Amino acid sequence: MKQHILIAAVLGTLVGVGLLQTGLANPMPAIRVIESFSDYKVGRLPKRLRTYPLQRSKAKQVYRVEEEGGNRFLRADDPNDISVQVMRQFQWNIKKYPWISWKWRARTLPTGADERDIKNRNDSACGIYIIFGKYTGKALKYVWSTSVPTGTVVRKKPNEFHMIVRKSGPAANPKDWYQVAVNVPKEFQENFGKVLKKNPTGFGILTDGNAVHVPAACDYDDFAIAASNPLAGPPEL
Repeated sequence: MKQHILIAAVLGTLVGVGLLQTGLANPMPAIRVIESFSDYKVGRLPKRLRTYPLQRSKAKQVYRVEEEGGNRFLRADDPNDISVQVMRQFQWNIKKYPWISWKWRARTLPTGADERDIKNRNDSACGIYIIFGKYTGKALKYVWSTSVPTGTVVRKKPNEFHMIVRKSGPAANPKDWYQVAVNVPKEFQENFGKVLKKNPTGFGILTDGNAVHVPAACDYDDFAIAASNPLAGPPEL
């Protein structure tokens, strides 16, 4: 049900700005929902979220599906320095679907964290990786930071792995969800100075506070790829 509502809302936005064409025999879907967590049991780690070898038992301690007002979503809660990533791999035609969007809300910002201090304080309440190749290590990571200003780019491995701050500090209302939309080819070229020629392999999720040894928590929902910007206005920062 939630997937249908999400698709209808985004299609309405795209139709309103003239991005859907009519009269085509097989029009390309404007949006493809990748993960809405609607069909998982509450309290479980979703089966489609993968981990590195031997890490699944750790991931089960951090990530689980929760429900609020009839809506199911992924909750990440790491109070024990576990710091484990989960990944969602899928077939992603980046030429047809250059945009990815998701919702998140930081529940516990790791006190003292600062992504610019890569060795000692590199923690984030919310983190989303766009992965370019399963084994290359090349990725863009979007974070909700405790303290680093929005728009900051941290080049952890220059031209290989960059972190981009999309939101910083506590939300005005901790219960509110914030939506993010990213034009992946555009930001790939801006960060790495090259045209993206291969399809991304998926996205990853990481909530952690292990560097500063404090709890971190974030909720995630409604991951989708789209032909055009799925937000009515510019991406919310």
